[in-house]
Amino acid sequence: MSTVPPIRREILVDANPQTAFEVFTGRIAQWWPLAEHSVYGAGATVAFDGGQIVERSPDGAIALWGTVTRWEPPGVLAFSWHPGHSPERASHVEVTFAAAAGQTLVTLEHTGWEVFADPAAARAEYNQGWPMVLECYREHTAQAGSAGDPDGDTWVALMHRPGPAAPANGPLVEDPRFAEHVAFLTRMRDAGYLVAAGPMGDRAGEGMTILRLPGADQLATATRLATEDDASVAGGLLAVTVRWWQPMMQARPRAVNS
Repeated sequence: MSTVPPIRREILVDANPQTAFEVFTGRIAQWWPLAEHSVYGAGATVAFDGGQIVERSPDGAIALWGTVTRWEPPGVLAFSWHPGHSPERASHVEVTFAAAAGQTLVTLEHTGWEVFADPAAARAEYNQGWPMVLECYREHTAQAGSAGDPDGDTWVALMHRPGPAAPANGPLVEDPRFAEHVAFLTRMRDAGYLVAAGPMGDRAGEGMTILRLPGADQLATATRLATEDDASVAGGLLAVTVRWWQPMMQARPRAVNS
């Protein structure tokens, strides 16, 4: 058993426990500093997806960060933790959310250092990393209570580009597999999620799709739809980056002259 003590960090966030839990889990891609603390770096995305924490690179590669071991909203979240390593080298993280005079006290405890070759060095590295991560979370949670879509929906921009299995020559739209992407967009339209979709006029093979999903905690669902339900992405013809989008202003519907 390791004699290296746990890391324990506490922060106060300006939100109730329900919002604090939802931001930590459903919106992790919006606040996690992926450029500094991830497997694939800037341009990647991360989500709680199917009981796991999954990072996806811009070209569709997947890295498993951990598996959820407790999911008791809005009070407790716990998961194994092994970004960049196999599950056999997992430590453990538990996060609690407790109401505190109009705010939420968020407590993170990181244990299990015995899985590392040098437990003390691993603890020292995480002891420097967690404060930055939690500060990003605190700032984003404060914003969540004062901005965003007034209807509480989740908006995302899907940034598409040629994937690893894209043809070397010829337009993507002429590849038979592109029909799978059109079918995905049609399903999104029929479900009422599609806002707009189309190619980027200045970049061959690239395009953008805007989706609006009902509910404020649907980023993981949007990520799953974009990466798994779109067969052209799953098959490698296209790669996609899922970006949470925060609309601040919307145009009024045009008047129709009769």
